[in-house]
This record gives sequence, structure tokens and C-alpha cells, in this order.
Amino acid sequence: MTTMTVPAGRAAGRAPQLDLKNAASAYLLRHCQGLSRPDAIEACAVELMTRHDISEATAELQALQAHAELETLHQAAWVDVDATTSSVVVMRTSGGKPVAFTVNDLLAMREHALEQGTLRCTAARPRQ
Repeated sequence: MTTMTVPAGRAAGRAPQLDLKNAASAYLLRHCQGLSRPDAIEACAVELMTRHDISEATAELQALQAHAELETLHQAAWVDVDATTSSVVVMRTSGGKPVAFTVNDLLAMREHALEQGTLRCTAARPRQ
């Protein structure tokens, strides 16, 4: 588990703080068991914004990444980041076989998840 170094001065004497990634993972493990993915990510993002004074966009991204990491802990498949580009996500199955998802594939899955009620979209933000 990674911790942030606490500076001397006003914060001296306080316990070390978890970095955002570990803080998000810890919150999800402690408080979000049994919640739907959107509800867990939302609750975690609110916690991160409150406790760490970060923007909503940063908090949501940290919460989403932590949730995804926890969700894939015992998976035999993984996303091949070296083969993934801005147009295709490459997933490797347990045997290493590549499975490609184009942007169109991902948009179709998104639409299906919206129709099924398993995905909740947040307000669009300008690219940073």
C-alpha cells in the first residue's frame, strides 16, 4: 500500500495518508460491498472529494480505476495496454489470445448497458 509523505509543520504528528488510488480502493472495500457499480463509484467519488479536496473529475476517475482494479483481481483476462490504442482496446484471455474492441464495439456495449440500466452516465466534461 502506498502512502504519501506528510510534510513537517502543520501536518507534523499526523498519521500518514493513503494516496488517492489506495484511498479509493480502501473506501470501496469498506463501504461499497453490495452496491451497484454506479452507486459505488459515486459514493467513493464523493468521499474522495470530501476527504482529499480534489475535483469531481479527478475523484470519479480515481474511483472508477479503483473499482475496475478490484473487479479484476481474480480475472484470468487483462487489457493489453501495449496493444491498445485510441481506436481499439485489446483484451487478452487467459491463454493470451487477443480480443479486440473497436470504438464502435464499445459504443454498442455502452448503449446496451444503458438500456439494461447497468450503466449510469455523468455529465460530459470538457477534455483537459
